[in-house]
Parts: sequence; C-alpha cells; structure tokens
Amino acid sequence: MMLSGLEFAVGLLLWCWVLWDGFATIILPRTVDPMRRFSGRFYRWTWLLWAEVGRRIRQPELHLSFLAVYGPLSVVLLLVLWALMMIFAFTLIYHGLGSHFEAAGSAGFGTLLYMSASTFLTLGLGDVTSPEAIARLFILLEAGSGYIFLALMITYMPVLEQAYGSREIGNLLIHSRAGRPPSAVKLLHRYSGAERSEVLRGNLREAERWMAEILQTHLSHPVLAFYRAHHWGQSWLVSLTTMLDSCSFLIATSDGLVVAQARITYRMGLTLLKDLTGALSITVDPKCQIRLTEADIPALREASRVAGLCSTLGPKESSQLLRLVRQYDVYLIALSLWLVIPLPPLIPTILGSSEAEGDELS
Repeated sequence: MMLSGLEFAVGLLLWCWVLWDGFATIILPRTVDPMRRFSGRFYRWTWLLWAEVGRRIRQPELHLSFLAVYGPLSVVLLLVLWALMMIFAFTLIYHGLGSHFEAAGSAGFGTLLYMSASTFLTLGLGDVTSPEAIARLFILLEAGSGYIFLALMITYMPVLEQAYGSREIGNLLIHSRAGRPPSAVKLLHRYSGAERSEVLRGNLREAERWMAEILQTHLSHPVLAFYRAHHWGQSWLVSLTTMLDSCSFLIATSDGLVVAQARITYRMGLTLLKDLTGALSITVDPKCQIRLTEADIPALREASRVAGLCSTLGPKESSQLLRLVRQYDVYLIALSLWLVIPLPPLIPTILGSSEAEGDELS
C-alpha cells in the first residue's frame, strides 16, 4: 500500500513538473533560469555533445550543416521527451491507484503503460477501462494533457520559425551592407561622407530595432540561439559583431547625430549580449583576449586611411575605442566559443573591389 502511494505521488509530481517545464519554455513570455528546468539542462548537455562532434568536422559546408540540424532537431526531441515523461507519469498514477482498472488480461504495469499511451495520444481504444471515479478523472486529465500537447506542437514550431525568419532578414541586410567578409571599416567606408551620413544613421537605427527583436525572441525562446544561417560566415552573431564594431568606431572618432544613434545602438547591443549570455548560462571571462589590442591600433589606423574614413584615431580615441570594444567583446567571445561561431576580425584583411561594388549598390 505504501509503494502504491509512493508511485501515485511520484507520478503526480512528474506530471506537474513536465507541465510547468512546458509552460515556462513555450508559453511564459520571459526567461526562467534554464538550469532550474529540465529543458534548460537538456539543451545544455545535448549541445555540449553535439558541438564537440561538430568541432571535429573540418569541411566548412558539412560543419555548418551538422550544427544547423541541432536547433530544430532539439526542439522535436524535447517535445518527444515531454510526451514520454507524461505517459510514464500517468502510468505511475494509474498503478498507484491499485485495482481500479478492467482489462482482457491482468491490468499490470505494461497494460497500464499501453493504456496511458493510447489515452495521451487521444486514440481512445477503450480496451482498458475503470468504473472508479478517481481513475476516470485522471484518464480525462491525461486526455486533456494530450490535446494541449498536440496544440503546443502545432503552434510552437511556427513561432520559432517566424522569429528565426525575422532575425535572418536583418542579418542578411547587414551582410549586404558590410562586405564579404563583413567588417566595421567596410561598412563605414560605404557610407562615409556628409551626404551619406543620414543613410548610415538609418542603418544604425534599423540595427537597433533588429537587436531589440532578437533580445525579445531569444530571451523568450533561448533555443533560437542555436538556429543557424543558411550560408557559411553569415551568422547573426557576425552581424551583431560588425554593428557593435561600427558603433564603437563612430563613438570614439566622430560626432554629430550619427554618433548619437551609434551610442543608442551600442547600448542595445550590449544589453542583448549580457542578457543572452545570462539566459544561456554561459560563463564570461572578463580577462579574455579581445579582438583589438594596443598593438593593432596602427593597422586599424592604416585600414581607416585606406578606406578614406574622415576620422582621427589618436591616443585618446584609441584608448576609448579599446575600452568600448572590451565591454562587449568578452560577451561575444563567450558566445562565439559556446555556439561554435567564429567572429570576424575588427580590422579587414581585404579592402578594395568589394567596397567599390558596395558604393554602387548604396
């Protein structure tokens, strides 16, 4: 009798736990600490294994394809695990209720597991029944849970796909403006000069809104961070890096309305990085080696001169630029390592034909 009561209690707790995990993951429009939920631990440990295998793949296209599978596949696997746990939870509840069920044979654990699965999946075969009110109540509760689960499956994937599509549209726009490979110097070169400053300001404003949308969607559904771009080297993290580098350069070397917008966009990007690393429980090393050091300043000054940027990168400006870059680079590097997404260099390696093409398109 004590064992039956324990099974009933464990099954009831497991059912409530899965319901809460599903509610917090799919419906609740805020981030609950992932490490306190099954889904958070599931994503963390499965991604560690998946990413380790992905790092060993050297061929770029195959590497990208393998890592790109994880996001959608992990969502499907999580939904299946939730379903299996709920079926098992109700089996424990039914078994804990005792001899309240009637079947052609003995109503053992295996028979109750079969009945729980057919009830949850809304088959309703009726070959295992119960005359008791308490057992019928839990059968109805499981059937209702099955309908809710089916509705979540139908609605959850389109929500993720819509958020992913919105993110990638902004990502593609930034890549089309920042060259290949993208860099802040290339982006600022394309929109240098007083006659193009308003266009650059509009691009920064558009990037600010893009960052705000990512912040809202990725905090509500952190699994979106694992969704990949369609092409190698065109990740949303690369676009975010390019825009933050551009904002930092403008803040340190320019003035006017463009700089005012650059400050606003910079703050939004920094907020996004801080909140997203927290939501994904990523450890940030404040002493890590950032992408720009004192030794890189002469090369950056030369790249700016070649690009025709009307800016002064003296000792004061260089010090401010290094400070601005460090503030967000520690978060970018942590995200880059965790998501296995290489970051673009702040100083472009090639500056020439792609910029001329960009001038024609802008």
